[in-house]
Order: sequence, then C-alpha cells, then structure tokens
Amino acid sequence: MRTPSGSADLPALALLATIRAMETPTETRTYRPKGDGSLYQKADGRWYYSIMHKGKRRSKSLGTRDEEEATRNYQKVRNNLMGAIDRGEFEPTTKENVRLAEIVADYINELKTHRRKSASIAESVLLKALKAPEFKDRKVATLITADFKRYRDRLTKAGTSHATVNYHFTCIRAALNMETKQTPSRIGKVPFIPMGPAGKAREGFLEYNDHETLLGCLPRSLKALFVIALHSGCRLGELLAMRWQDVDWANRIVRLPDSKNGRKRNLPFWGGIEDHLKRQKAYRDEHHSECEHLFFWMDEDVRVGHGGARTQPGAHIREFRTSWTNAVKKAHGLSESIPAGLLFHDLRRSGIRVMVQEAGIPESQAMLISGHVTRSMLERYNIVSLKNVQDAGAKLDAWIKSKRQVAASPRPRTGSKSRHPTRTLATALATTQISPPFEVGLFALILLFCYGAERGT
Repeated sequence: MRTPSGSADLPALALLATIRAMETPTETRTYRPKGDGSLYQKADGRWYYSIMHKGKRRSKSLGTRDEEEATRNYQKVRNNLMGAIDRGEFEPTTKENVRLAEIVADYINELKTHRRKSASIAESVLLKALKAPEFKDRKVATLITADFKRYRDRLTKAGTSHATVNYHFTCIRAALNMETKQTPSRIGKVPFIPMGPAGKAREGFLEYNDHETLLGCLPRSLKALFVIALHSGCRLGELLAMRWQDVDWANRIVRLPDSKNGRKRNLPFWGGIEDHLKRQKAYRDEHHSECEHLFFWMDEDVRVGHGGARTQPGAHIREFRTSWTNAVKKAHGLSESIPAGLLFHDLRRSGIRVMVQEAGIPESQAMLISGHVTRSMLERYNIVSLKNVQDAGAKLDAWIKSKRQVAASPRPRTGSKSRHPTRTLATALATTQISPPFEVGLFALILLFCYGAERGT
C-alpha cells in the first residue's frame, strides 16, 4: 500500500517486520529478581536456568519445553547450582603437592629480579615465618584461616605488635597472590588472612624551634646528618648513601641518583644545610680525604665510643642508634617539648610539616623533596597546609558575617503600595465594625479588587 506522497506505509512495514521476527527462532529469556538467576528458552524449545558467578554464566537444562513446568521446577535446579557454588566446585583447584616454601621462594626471586628495595626485608620476614610451626613444611592446599589466627595469637602473646604480624601476613599474601596471576596457576584460591588492629599513627614530631637544642646534644659526626634530615624529610637510607660527588655546589643542590621508589630527586640548600656541608667537607679534606660518603665518624667521637668499639675514624656511618638515643634523652631534659622517645625517622614527618605548614610551600613541591609519591602520608599524619586551613576559616567567617548583616538590616519599602494588599485589607476589616450582610458583600468585592491588582489587570 502506498501513501499519496508515494512513500511506503510505515505501520504496514512495522507489522511485517514484527511477523518476520516472530517467525525466526530466538531465545526467550525470563528474568527473575536479582540474585535468583534467569530462565531462558533456546531455539530448540528447551528451557534452561542460568546464574552469574564471578563473571561467568553457569547454566543447566530444566529438561522440558513447557514454560509452566520450567517455572515450577527451576527452584530445584537453582538450589543444586547454589550448593555447588558454596562447596567451591566451580573454583580452580590448588595442586595438592605445592608447598608454601616453593611459592615464597618464587616471590623472593621475583623481588630480586626487579631489584626491589624491600627484597631483603621481605626475604628475612618470610623465611622467619616459614620456620613457624603453623607454616613449616605446609602444603598450600591445607592452609586455613585458623592457621594464621594461631600464628598471630602466639606472636602477640610473646610481645610482638599487631603491626609486625600484619606485615608478615602482607608478605605471605603477596606471595600467594602473585602465584594466582600465573598462567597456569598452582593455587586455586588464597585463604582468608585476618589482619590485626592497625596501630595509631605515630605522633612523634620535632618542633622547628627545638631543633637547635637537639643539635647541640648530638655528637659532631651526626650534626650535618641531622640538619639535612630535618630540612629535607629524606629517608635515613637515602641520606647515608649520599656521596660527595652528588653535591652540586654551583646549583646549591644535593642530587639523589637512586631512592626507594626508583626516582631521582634534588634536595635544595636551605636553612643550615649549606653551612653544615661546608664544615663537613673542610673536616673531610683535612683528615679523611679518601672518604667518599658525606657522613663519617670523626676522630673526637670515635675516641669517646660513638659508633662502636670497632669503628675507625673516617669510617662510613651505618649505625648510630645508641648515640641518637642518648642525645634525645639529654635534649628532653633541657626542653620537655622534645619527645623523650623521638626516633630519627620522626624527622621525616617533622621536615614535611615544617615545609608545608610553617614555610608554606605547596604540598606537591614538598613531596618532590621528600620523595613521597602519594598524599597518603600527609593524610595519615594530618599534615595539611596551615595557610589553606586559615584561608578556609576566613571565607567561612566572612560568609556568616554577611548572613548576620542581611538578617539585621531593615526590609526596604516599595512606596505607598503594599506587597500584601489582601493581608492589609483583611486586617482593616477585622478592626472595623460592619453589619454582617454588608460585611460579606464588601469583603467579596475587596477580594476581587485585590486579585485583579495582583494579576496586573
């Protein structure tokens, strides 16, 4: 059939297309509530039940071509499938003979291959865990959550902190997860590993006004190390690895060719960094010109026992825990604001706070100096820009003052006309004594007048 304009009759074409679609054998799917799966009919007329499990569709035939019968019987098939899922029949299986020690060895080799800074620490932790009765000579297929709970309870009763045990579990889980990514994998499913309560973030900070007090209590060999650590927020390992060839006196920076995250950094001279480096270099050129490292033990400190009995003058500083602890105790006696248990690593957080809150440089620039990749450290230790907080407070204060001024100011009048003529006239009527019949008629006229005035007629 053609329309007067010569175009095809669209309703007729739509009806024809619908008839042809009905003639073509396709699947008919009946969706059920979320989590209950769905029923569908294949081209041959048979009905099936299917459900999604971890991104894969699990289907099973209902053994009938009748829709009513399929609807009645699907519940039994669904229960069978859900039972198989609960029993783990669809999960990949773990090889029976693979042992935890094999998985750990592969993980350590992977860390060493990629030259991870944490390879040595992870290796010592994992080898220690493998000697524990809960994991010694254990097969991965036999590991259960109760094994990890017993390991945690035994160590915490012996005085080990939950944070240390959590790190052990993190290394074990990383080794197991790495194996699951292999093709093919020897592990089907990683057992659930319960983590203990996370400890509070350390609150050990050194105020910048107190750093001179602590500086005066340190031995001469550690003064330059302390000043650079506080003014840069660098890690101790990065500081002790510095060499004189990394100092760029012309550009007033110290270059870090290697760091924990593998990124090169430059530390600018500021505060007392340049002055202490010059003193350090003058002493080195005079007494130990062969020393390549920036920080070394000086003769006067070695004579009084700093660095250990076997330490020689000019030796590279590697361990100074006793000297640091004694200096902190002495400084705490002079100023109680210096924490008695201040760690050298606390200087890293203190330096970041000085740069961001007190000096006011942007967080991104402070992170470039200290070597932090994400803001997680700033959020964990509540180190935010003090200027940003003060600016936010000033804006909030200005807003509330403007709201109070608007509320206190009188409302402007718009001439002799009232914005609410109906309300005004109603008040006048209420105060005027008029007879009831006349009052009703007059009130109706006034309402009509006010309505017309508000409508602009």
